[in-house]
Amino acid sequence: MSAQRSRPSSLLLIPFMLATMVVALAAPVAAADGQTFVAFANVKREQNGRGPVSWDAAVDQVTVERGNQMAASDTLAHDMAYVERRLRELGVCFTGYGEIIYWERGYPSFDPQRAIDAWYASTSGHKEIMLGDYTASGGSWTQNPTSRGIFAVMVWVKLCGGSPPPPPPAADDPAESVRIAGADRYATAAALSAASFVPGVPIAYVATGSNFPDALAAGPAAAQTGGPVLLVKQNEVPSATANELARLQPARIVVLGGLGAISDLVANGLAPYATSQHVVRISGADRFVTAAMISQAHFAAGTPIVYVATGANFPDALAGGAAAGLQGGPILLVTANTVPAATAAELQRLHPATIVVLGSGAIISDAVAQTMRDITDAQVARIYGADRYATAVGVSQANYVANGATTVYVATGANFPDGLAGSPVAGSLPGPLLLVPTNVLPSLVAAELQRLSPDTVVILGGGGAISEGVVAAINAAVP
Repeated sequence: MSAQRSRPSSLLLIPFMLATMVVALAAPVAAADGQTFVAFANVKREQNGRGPVSWDAAVDQVTVERGNQMAASDTLAHDMAYVERRLRELGVCFTGYGEIIYWERGYPSFDPQRAIDAWYASTSGHKEIMLGDYTASGGSWTQNPTSRGIFAVMVWVKLCGGSPPPPPPAADDPAESVRIAGADRYATAAALSAASFVPGVPIAYVATGSNFPDALAAGPAAAQTGGPVLLVKQNEVPSATANELARLQPARIVVLGGLGAISDLVANGLAPYATSQHVVRISGADRFVTAAMISQAHFAAGTPIVYVATGANFPDALAGGAAAGLQGGPILLVTANTVPAATAAELQRLHPATIVVLGSGAIISDAVAQTMRDITDAQVARIYGADRYATAVGVSQANYVANGATTVYVATGANFPDGLAGSPVAGSLPGPLLLVPTNVLPSLVAAELQRLSPDTVVILGGGGAISEGVVAAINAAVP
């Protein structure tokens, strides 16, 4: 399938439309694949007497987002309005653009050349776009973990004369940061969802705003399925959450946790917000069983990677959830000295090649790491720092090269709600989740912001969560 526009129409940009974070154990692979797509396409262009196009990082970023969207919904479909909006938001000056998309399943591995050849041989406009009057391009591919379907996409752009200019900063707002916050944790989660998801999402997850365990494992699952995590009270749907669900019109809703967290009254009351009227509850006897059940509902056996965090606290799982979301693997929970039976059984089912342990030996013992190695024969790696802030920095350093993140998310490390809502957003598109105290910017976090040099830092939560002084220090740290 292909689509193109020669004269982009104007549109109203949604304020603070965000690029979500993608985390891996190394530099994100999509950018390298994008250069491969462009190189293969340039061979076809040269064969037809057309000049080469250049690989463009911002254009490539849009292809990463589009590939993730299609894989999350398991649907091959154009979204030209999204492409246009994101190109503008990323500061790309263009006079025309096109998109070509591709789907396959059943091959032992993905080869970008196969997609290029299919596009070139197509009679549906793909070849015309590939050989068209464009000057820049990018490409990406993503796999749905359940169907194993692979979705590839290339976006083609005719730049305005040369390189795209950077977007101008708002006169009253520093270029480096934007704060997304509501009156409380429920409104903040709703505001982040509104800034990150368009109506018609396939799924929305609902968790209690009173405690963290049930939602810790939701981040990677939500990142895979393309939906937000919203918060409710045990016996009440706050108005901010209700309004956001009404706007989102999700196909279905998943309630996380048992009756002690979210009552049947609330769960039943959510049904009218789902276009299918379909609400399911995922709940186990404890947080370890719930995390295993979330994993089982979303990730197939043979998932390449699993992240493991302590079930006793939230910070490590927040930072690791985004990484797991990118890698297409879940987060499972353990105690300091034991692997709960539900976690062990899920590890055996998944049989991952790699297990990433989040936190030091004092948080998750070496004996637990060895037990998981014995269960799976997996390679076990550990990411940790001196405290929760340093561990989040370690996750970022393990996944992003210098200048390698367009967007960085920052949440308080003192409480969980803002990070719970931010983790699935961060797990879909490039950018790590860093943690800070309310009133101090740790030197390690400042140094990581300097190393990453992002275009945008998204502050999650109001001044009571992250003070204006910390925001000012963040703006000063970003080059």
